[in-house]
Amino acid sequence: MDGMMNELERAENKSSLMERYWLWLCSCPGLYRNEIAGLIRFFGDPKNLYEAHPRELARWKKLEDEPTTRWVNALIAYKDTTGLVDVEEMLVKRKLQFVSRQSEHFPEKLIHLPDCPYGLFYRGALPDPGTPSVAVVGARSCSTYGRQMASLLGERLAGEGYQVISGMAAGIDSVAQTACISSGGTSFAVLGCGVDVCYPQENVDLYDRLPEAGGILSEYPCKTPPLRPHFPQRNRIISGLADAVIVVEARAQSGSLITADLALDQGKEVYAVPGRYNDLLSYGCNRLIDQGAGIVLSADSLLDNLAASLDLKRIHPRQDDEERGRRSDLDEDEQKIYDALSTDARALDEIAAETGLTLLQTMRALLGLQLKSMAIEVSKNRFTVKIAS
Repeated sequence: MDGMMNELERAENKSSLMERYWLWLCSCPGLYRNEIAGLIRFFGDPKNLYEAHPRELARWKKLEDEPTTRWVNALIAYKDTTGLVDVEEMLVKRKLQFVSRQSEHFPEKLIHLPDCPYGLFYRGALPDPGTPSVAVVGARSCSTYGRQMASLLGERLAGEGYQVISGMAAGIDSVAQTACISSGGTSFAVLGCGVDVCYPQENVDLYDRLPEAGGILSEYPCKTPPLRPHFPQRNRIISGLADAVIVVEARAQSGSLITADLALDQGKEVYAVPGRYNDLLSYGCNRLIDQGAGIVLSADSLLDNLAASLDLKRIHPRQDDEERGRRSDLDEDEQKIYDALSTDARALDEIAAETGLTLLQTMRALLGLQLKSMAIEVSKNRFTVKIAS
């Protein structure tokens, strides 16, 4: 028994030591997945690279073509100045964690990706492999309708126990994630920069909340800036961690469509929120639906479809309209105003002119609708109907 325990301890220590070498390699600035793959093909593992004699590095360098010279020189300089202890201290200082894909704690859903990252830096926790996950992605410059739908979906997914995966981008991503964690749910953001970099800065509140209600992940080393090429690359991790992907508003050339395509390639379910045919923000979603994506007709129908496709039981089954808060207790003025509202913001004086009510009557009716959760003031004296769940 003692001999077996000693063997287990030695195996654990070896695995822990190799994790330190992976951390060192993945922390090298400017080194991307393809470059790491080339290094591993040549040296076998990060330990061999770390301990390589300068002659071996010179021999390897000769095999590399001219365009790689910059990062090769950067790696050599990094190797000369940065050791295992240095990168470990950096993690501790920034209150971050790291997991390599050789670790048993690495997300299993990513292991099978052909371009699986070699390691992940993270704040907070990693997604729970036993809990279903749904990615909610969409336009950065979204409409009021898109924001309402993203908030509604984030809230309802949290209520059904789903982990919400997204990119913490402005617009749809951050709205869905904020709604999820504000409803007591769990959410994870995959960044296109280092996990110690908050991007966009406007989402600093969400950035600070996520580690307590999920986590923030990135394959990029600390201090990595949010460069444009990083974001299409990180999308494969968003779709990879999710069991299904929902797209809420997307233009024709949207990065969200890249995520949807990656999800389909990975065998995941893709759903899209429909929009008007001439709305540029809805073009991408309508195209996905035309190509066979699931259509989000309501939050409940979506949740039913998700539960069926993932073989789950709904936590909160479909409710009738009365239970869901769609009341009919509107007075005459409120009914007129409600009928005049849409998902596009309308000005107070415009609503009054259309309904024939005075400004005072219109304001009173709008206040009543807001108290009944049937209207929203999206900006000063501009109102929309509130989308029912």
